[in-house]
Amino acid sequence: MKKLVAAAALLLAACETGPSITGGGDRINYAAESRLGPGLPESARAALAPAFVEAMERGQKGVGVSWGTGPASGTVVPGEFRIGNLKPDPRTLLPVDPGLDLDYSFETERGLHALTGNANLRAGPSTDARILATLEGGTAVDAVGKTVGRPFYLISIGGRIKGYVHESLAKKAPGMELDLAGGPIRRPALCRDFEQTLSLFGDSDRWSGVACNRGEGWRLERRGPDDPNIL
Repeated sequence: MKKLVAAAALLLAACETGPSITGGGDRINYAAESRLGPGLPESARAALAPAFVEAMERGQKGVGVSWGTGPASGTVVPGEFRIGNLKPDPRTLLPVDPGLDLDYSFETERGLHALTGNANLRAGPSTDARILATLEGGTAVDAVGKTVGRPFYLISIGGRIKGYVHESLAKKAPGMELDLAGGPIRRPALCRDFEQTLSLFGDSDRWSGVACNRGEGWRLERRGPDDPNIL
């Protein structure tokens, strides 16, 4: 898992491009969710696999990676990065801003906080980390996790992970001071939305989905039937 998150940090720090994460092999059918997927020849699966991994790891959001062999061809269009395994329901996916260092474990479920004064929003849990913005005092934030061994919260605003603030600049939101804080210690899982097109023997299909890398390469995941942000 550490290998995954280290790669995730580099991916996000490079604004959606970065070094390779170990991807799935040729035997994975990344078109399995398409109505044409069951009939995709092994040679086409082998051609699709590296294109899919390339799009997930280094693809620019909205820019397709094309592939083709024999009677099959298609395009993989990467979407937004998302992070899982940090909310009380670990299946919950949160969109995440690029440029964040996520190579850490987190004490999860720290709850809603209010900033006690103007606070630097940083790309990593350190006073040496790059400053992304300055948040005004009184801003409400969700402390998604406290970095293990460091006095920084990883925060989200409006359901989107934005960066880190020092814990001394945040206090429990009014009415939540007595809530017990702290869930299990977890490491984030890297996920990404995608759209695909596939042409096979003159027929074509288009669909969307999400894939996650939990340390063993990219795997297709199924979204919940009622909420696209739940796996």
